[in-house]
This record gives sequence, C-alpha cells and structure tokens, in this order.
Amino acid sequence: MQLEKPEKKGYEIAKEIEQRKSTDDRMQEELKYEKRHQDWTYKLMKFNPIDPLNELYRYIIKRLELKPIEGRLQWWAAYVYIKWAARTFWNFKAIYPKGNMFPEWGPGILVGNHESHIDPFFYGAACHRRIRYMSKLDNFKTPLVKTLFNNLGAFKIDRENTERGWEKAKEIIRGGEWVGIFAEGTRSKDGTLGEFKTGAVRLAIEMQVPIVPMAVVGSKNALPKGNLVMKPTQVIVRVGDPIYYNDYDFNTISFEEIRRLTDELRNIIWELRENLYGREEEEELSIGSPEEIEKKPKFNFMTYLKDQAKGVVNLIDDVWYSILRSLEEFGVREQFQKPMQCFSGDLVCNLSDLMMPYKVIDFEKYIPAEGAALICPSHNSEWDVGILAASIIHHPPRRVAYQMAKQSLFKIPIVNAWVRNHHAFPLKRGEHDVDAFNYAKGLLNNGEVIITYPEGTTNLGGGQLLEGHTGPMRLAIETQIPIIPIGITGTENIYPKRAKMLSFYKGCIMKAGPPFMEHQKYWGKPMPDYEELKRLTANMMDQIRDLLFYDTPYV
Repeated sequence: MQLEKPEKKGYEIAKEIEQRKSTDDRMQEELKYEKRHQDWTYKLMKFNPIDPLNELYRYIIKRLELKPIEGRLQWWAAYVYIKWAARTFWNFKAIYPKGNMFPEWGPGILVGNHESHIDPFFYGAACHRRIRYMSKLDNFKTPLVKTLFNNLGAFKIDRENTERGWEKAKEIIRGGEWVGIFAEGTRSKDGTLGEFKTGAVRLAIEMQVPIVPMAVVGSKNALPKGNLVMKPTQVIVRVGDPIYYNDYDFNTISFEEIRRLTDELRNIIWELRENLYGREEEEELSIGSPEEIEKKPKFNFMTYLKDQAKGVVNLIDDVWYSILRSLEEFGVREQFQKPMQCFSGDLVCNLSDLMMPYKVIDFEKYIPAEGAALICPSHNSEWDVGILAASIIHHPPRRVAYQMAKQSLFKIPIVNAWVRNHHAFPLKRGEHDVDAFNYAKGLLNNGEVIITYPEGTTNLGGGQLLEGHTGPMRLAIETQIPIIPIGITGTENIYPKRAKMLSFYKGCIMKAGPPFMEHQKYWGKPMPDYEELKRLTANMMDQIRDLLFYDTPYV
C-alpha cells in the first residue's frame, strides 16, 4: 500500500469547499471561552497596547526585508530570558538520559508530549538550537500570546486545512532549521499521553531529517489547562537521542508502517516521561510504579539556594552563547572570536609560564603557516585541551586551531562558553558521529587547522598511549591533508585525572614532529579497509610516541 490520498468524488469536494472556511476567515473569528471570567479577561486583554505596537514593528521589519535575521535575533535574546525565568520560577532542569546533547548541526523535528501552553518555552530551554513551533490558530488570536509566538518564529497550523502549515514546516526544514511538533495535536486533559498523529513521522521521512524525542514533566502544574495564572513548581525536560529514518522511502512506505513508527515514537516519549528511557532492564525492574516516579521530594530551602546560585552561572553561560550566535547572524562571529582566542592564548601561556612552565619544540617548523592540517597529539590530561590550543596560537606560526572536544564539556556552564568561543565543537564519544565528522571535513576543506585526539580519552600518563581510533585517519584521507603529530609530556602531573585543581610548578613539553604522510597513497582513491586504517593509525601513534620525553631526564 502506497501513501497516497484517496481520490474524492465531485460531490465530496463540493461539500468540503462549502463547509470549509479559509484560514484567513477563521483568523478573524473571535475566541470563545466556556468560563465567564476567562471570556471577560480575553475581551479586556484585547485592548492591550503591546499587540498593535508589535504588529506595526513587524510590518516595518518586513518592509525593510529584515524578517529572517530579526527572527533569529529574537530567538537568541529569548534564549537568555526564557531559560532564566524557567530556572528561577520553576527550578527547570534539562536531562539527557543517554548523555548525548541535542544535535549541533542540520535541520530536524522536535516531538514532545503536550501538557501546557508554556511547553514550547521549556523545550526551547532544553536545547541550543532555534525551534519553530507548529501551533493552532487560537494562539495567534490570543492577546499577548500572539505577540510572543510571532516574535519567536512559531507558525500557524489550521486543523481544518493543514496543507499550508505542512508546507511551511517543509520550508523551515529546507532552510536548515528545526520544527517543533506536538504529535498529540492538543494538550492532555488528565496527564495521560494521547495517541500520536502520524504527521511528524511522515514529515521526517519525506524531508529525510531526524526526530528528537522529548518529554516535559511538571508543566501541567505550572500552567494547568484552562488556567490563566502560572504556579511555582519544578519542571523537567528529558531529551532523547535523535531517531533517523534514512532507510525509508516516502514514495513507497505504507501507512501501516508509518503508523508503527509513530507508535514507536510515542513509546519512546512515554519512556522519557516516566524516566525509563536509557535504563537497563534490571534498573527498570527496580524503579517501581509511575506514582513512585512522580513522587516529589520535599522542598529544601538550601537546595533551592544552591540551584539559584547555579542558575546565575548558567545565566552567564547563556548570555555568552547568545552573543556568539547573534554575532553569527551578522557574519562577524569569527572576527570576534579570533582576537579573543589570541588574547586568551597569550594570557594562558604567560600565566602558565609563571606557575606551570611549559616548552614547545618545532611548532614553527612543522605546523603549516597556511592551509589545512590535522593535528594529532597524545592525550594525558584535560589540561591538554587548554594549553595546546593556547600554545598553537601564541607561538609561531600562530594558527587558530579548531578542536574536536568531548560533548560533556559543552554541558558545563562557563566551560561551554569558553570552549565554543575558542573554536571547539562537540564530538560524541563511543559512536560514529557523522555530523561532527562532516563539519570537520568542511573546516579542513576551507583550509583550517583541527586538533583531534586519536586516543579518544586521556591515557594513564608516563608515555603509555592508548590504541588510536581510525577516525582521524579517515578524515585525513578524505580531505587529502597531512597529519601533524605532537607528543605531550607531563600534563598528567599538572592536572591529574579526577583532580579539582591545577598543580602548580609542574612542567610540560609539547613537541611537533614531521608530517605523517603514509596515508597519502590513498588520496583520491577508495577508502582502505578497516584493517589497513588500523595499521596506518598504529604507525601514526608510534610516531607520536617517539615525540615524548619520559625517557629523557633533561631536555
């Protein structure tokens, strides 16, 4: 069975046209509330001055052809104040059960359960991408709400005439952005998870983009359905891993298969909501009933104060990230980041020379002054990430180096702002991160320098290198660039594993070696098999090992 609309008879079409009003006509209709006080409040709020002023503002923005960039700037401003409000008033927390962040690149679809009018704001606070939500017409007729929704890029879906809404969703995805969809179609009245409509999965298959499942817990208490006053409570959002539909063809898939995939998506979101997602079977058996899962801890004032203190740190991080993304809209992010990285590189190196003396050898000789290169160092300590990048920009040839960094660093407030400001980008460890790999390829094709640690994690120190992963070798072959090996000696003494403070007056040495070029014979040819990649990687690791100084008492 192919996914096709059944043909309609002439009288059915005529009846449908007769019964269906246009979306524009329905937008002119007044909202009606069952409760008298809500209807009275609605009529009173219609005369607020904010909505007409915002309509004038949006008209001017449209006339000046600034709508796309203004919309993104609005989002990144809201990224700060909405996350602040969520943490302050609802002790908001975003949880990633499998440890993986929201996708860093490319378009996609966010699908979550729907408990409250303010769910979109909590979902938006749980990720670092702009989300454009599909929303019913009533939200664009509600005073003040329509101003917020229009400014943050939400778009209309007419439940009686959905074609325009879905076409808008496709347009957004083609533009590289994310669409937010509540697959239940409406808010839950009693807290249960309703049946999912198939539209989100159909859209994902047609556009060949992933779906990120999310679940919000507690928002129904923050603003219950039918209420106008928000209440203090805790709200949590759990974020699942992306679901890919690359193996399905929209032109041949059956409706039954789409229904099955939709039910699977609903089950994942149910597991996220019930805190079962990502747990082993044994752990699931020990969790207990949903009632126990929902059991709320008693309020603790000291815990609340600690959470608010963490919120201040998060606010600083959010502001910095928002600034970076806003500068990106004007095309000047790189012009801002490079001098910042030069300044911090000089600062880190000068301070390190005073308290944690370091030495670089042959950087100017082997790191190219221009053009792409893949720098592969040994990895003894988390301190490698800071001192190596700082040294590369502080010492000739003074290159800005991008770094593949484990994604856990991007979850730590302030650290996230720091590494992003210094051209680091997240890498999922323990799995093939195709998106990060493709992003790195783009940078290398543009002539940039990338640092990647082939061991994948810190070793035990003392020259005991771990087996290297083949990813860097694949990357160097595909982009046809040299690999610059660097041996790092002694950083495990400056910042040992699980340490909380740097150890002063411990030194380190970073030595660059001749470019590794054994992989050059595969440039422009089919990728060698895994065993050959392992052999090439092992030879590269041997070259890195030869650059260490653990067996040399004096240098």
